Amino acid sequence: MNSLCLRSAIFRLWIAGVLLTVIAPVQAGDKPIQFSLFSPVQIFSPDHSIAGLRLSLLYGRNANMTGFDGGLVTRTTGNLVGVQGCLVGIVDGNTTGIQLGCAPWTKGHMNGLQCGLGTVSGDFKGAQLGCVNVTGALTGLQAGFANVSGVADVAQFGFANVTGTMIGLQCGFANISGDADGLQLGGINITGTSTGLQIGLVNVTGTTTRLQIGLVNIIEKGGWLPVCPIVNGRF
Repeated sequence: MNSLCLRSAIFRLWIAGVLLTVIAPVQAGDKPIQFSLFSPVQIFSPDHSIAGLRLSLLYGRNANMTGFDGGLVTRTTGNLVGVQGCLVGIVDGNTTGIQLGCAPWTKGHMNGLQCGLGTVSGDFKGAQLGCVNVTGALTGLQAGFANVSGVADVAQFGFANVTGTMIGLQCGFANISGDADGLQLGGINITGTSTGLQIGLVNVTGTTTRLQIGLVNIIEKGGWLPVCPIVNGRF
């Protein structure tokens, strides 16, 4: 009984939050609903912002979007706050919330969750889940077949993980980074400078101040040996 009451209370709070999210921006001049056939063939012009619900049959475009955004292809020229479920969803500004689809793309900062076949963002804080994930600076998680980032702070999980600077964990068949401070765990681990641990079949680094464990361990400069089986490193 207590569990049912709790769920009911949470549901009512969620409904109230959604209504407040919709009503507050409408008072500032935003439109509560949008339906698009193919922009500019839509209820409100692309210059308007939507706070509530947007549905795009083929292609819809608006300035800012707050609430739920669904359709085949949608574009937000400003910022998105809420949930987007589209085949292709493009946000020119920043996104706070969830992007789901075949190809979700936020050109600015993304804070939340992206999930699709291919996910792209400028900088990312949260989780990117897809076959191919691409971002500038990552704070959080990338999980997919191929993960690419300028900076990875926390974790990358995939068949191939590539980053300029890795702070945390890379786990996959091939892990590549410019600088690595943390753990590379996989079949092939390659980094320019390592201040952490490499565990794999083949480990390669330019310089290291830590440890390599694997079948073949290569340290170009500053290791115990240039090439050493089982264990190599420097302390």
